Amino acid sequence: MIRYAFKTSAWQPTETEWLRAAATISNTERERISQFMYRRDAKQSMAGRLLMRTCFARLSDMAPESFSLLRDESGKPYLTVPPSPLASLSFNVSHAGDYAFLAASSSALVGADIMKVELRRNTTLKRFFGHMKRQFTEGEWRRIRYPTTDHDKLSNFYRHWCLKESYVKAIGTGIKFGLQRIEFDIGPLVEGVCRDTDVSIDGVLDQDWSFEEVLMDNHFVTTAAKCTNPWKTTEFMDSAIEVLSFKDLVVSETEYDDSFYFLNFNKKEENP
Repeated sequence: MIRYAFKTSAWQPTETEWLRAAATISNTERERISQFMYRRDAKQSMAGRLLMRTCFARLSDMAPESFSLLRDESGKPYLTVPPSPLASLSFNVSHAGDYAFLAASSSALVGADIMKVELRRNTTLKRFFGHMKRQFTEGEWRRIRYPTTDHDKLSNFYRHWCLKESYVKAIGTGIKFGLQRIEFDIGPLVEGVCRDTDVSIDGVLDQDWSFEEVLMDNHFVTTAAKCTNPWKTTEFMDSAIEVLSFKDLVVSETEYDDSFYFLNFNKKEENP
């Protein structure tokens, strides 16, 4: 199991960094990133793409810009012509809050999700929970609302949300699967980590799945894995999340030959 995280909020790209990053991705990806209104969103999207290519390059010893990626109907990226070292690789990317996150494995079907524990602006916890009421079962709502403080309730909410997102992203359906069909029985967080969560689908326990939740810098970082071998949580325990800096990423050695691409990015506001 490979897990990479990149702190996008701390990354203030130089012109050289941004143009090297741009040279690593495709024309379609560059165009999509240029459409974001805010630097925050552009950085998150760019970082997710660089994490994928860093993973592919490290596993295959190929140049990061040599990989061609498309998205399926649910928006999940996939390699169009994976080289033999990557033929059985399952990978997934998520970004939210201050981080982009990637999980990948050649021995399990994986899904990844990350969320920052924070209440959206201009709302209350009661209104927020009311808006999300149909996304969880009655049992899950009892567990979400069980703590006495609003922060702990919100924390439980995002634990459940990341678990559901990581599962549906792994199976490739997105939330159209019907989130109330999925019910999680969460285990305790021990030193910010939980690997004792079970999932039931339509009321039936599915023991083929393993989950790891990590509370990192006020973000829940969740990995779902359907095991093709009976390793269960072994790979999780043997593979900590690796937090990368830009220098750790495998990016193009040359810069994208259009300085306006950086100027367009740099003139934007960081956040709404």
